[in-house]
Amino acid sequence: MATNFMDAIFSNLTEQRPEFANAATTWRETLQPALLAREAERKAIIAKARKRTIRVGLIAFALTAGAIIILFRGQLALFTIFIGVVGTALASGVAWVPLFTMKSETKQLVVGAAAQAFGFSYDTLHPDVSGVTDWRSAGSWLKTNTKFKGTAQHDAPPTPAFEVLDDAKLMPGYDSRKFEDLIEGDRADTHFSLVECKLTQQQGSGKNRRTVTTFQGLLFHIEYPQRFLGRTLIARQGWWKGWFGDKDLKKVDLVAKELEDNFTIYSNDQVEARALLTPDRMERLIALERHFKGGKLRGVFEGDHLTLALEAEDQFEAGSIWKTLVDPERYISALTEIGLVCDVVDGFLTREWVKDKL
Repeated sequence: MATNFMDAIFSNLTEQRPEFANAATTWRETLQPALLAREAERKAIIAKARKRTIRVGLIAFALTAGAIIILFRGQLALFTIFIGVVGTALASGVAWVPLFTMKSETKQLVVGAAAQAFGFSYDTLHPDVSGVTDWRSAGSWLKTNTKFKGTAQHDAPPTPAFEVLDDAKLMPGYDSRKFEDLIEGDRADTHFSLVECKLTQQQGSGKNRRTVTTFQGLLFHIEYPQRFLGRTLIARQGWWKGWFGDKDLKKVDLVAKELEDNFTIYSNDQVEARALLTPDRMERLIALERHFKGGKLRGVFEGDHLTLALEAEDQFEAGSIWKTLVDPERYISALTEIGLVCDVVDGFLTREWVKDKL
């Protein structure tokens, strides 16, 4: 893209925050050339994987049809068709692994550059499958990655947020947990971390057994410069229906009736809770849900940390791998999302809210 056209795309963005001042230059000099170099490879990977899938599918179809005609009838025929479909998926599936690798690497490149604009670090936390090109290399990879062995995956939480929220009974039950998109850095003279979390659980039995997502969203862990004197827990009204598990906690009545209708709050220090959860901050938490299109926000204020959980769909995706990589919107979207994270930190650690950001 021409320089003038590119500057026009980023002009509105650069006026919003000082961290966005060099966005156009970063795109033009770093991201655009890197993504352009990957675009031809992306198309080649998709073409190769599709070709292999079609070829394997035709072979499986021919073998399955022949087996049905010669050997089977009725339900056995349906079973044979099922085996043919599964066999096709397994035989061709490994051909799509390089595309997953490219998506992960592109995400690291784009979101990493956006995080760097704020002085933060970013890690997709994705497993490295760049060496997987066929079933033999896939088998070797599985042997060396022990966390995928066994019946359940229990990835170690990369931040303290999950354990803090889980101990406070603010996270649902799960059999498997997965973390990705770790962002860490310093903001407003303190350290914070953000990670995306997905919890799943097996429910039902027999033919009705299925995997259900019990939580998908963002976990914030923000160090507080001054230790909290008490313990305060908040949850969106209508989601939390039980006791927080701490008999010393008492219900906090907020000054604003409309906010009290939106949140359930318990604390063992009523004065501190009311001073901390002022109407403007509570309204900003609601706005945070709206911007991330999430809900069921809950959190813990205790010791030297503020920890929040917000249910939301996948964030920090940096665009679809099925579309051209050379699109500045990938970078603009990542910058905007990380800017919203900064507003959460700023809102609780500075006296003034950042106007027009949340």
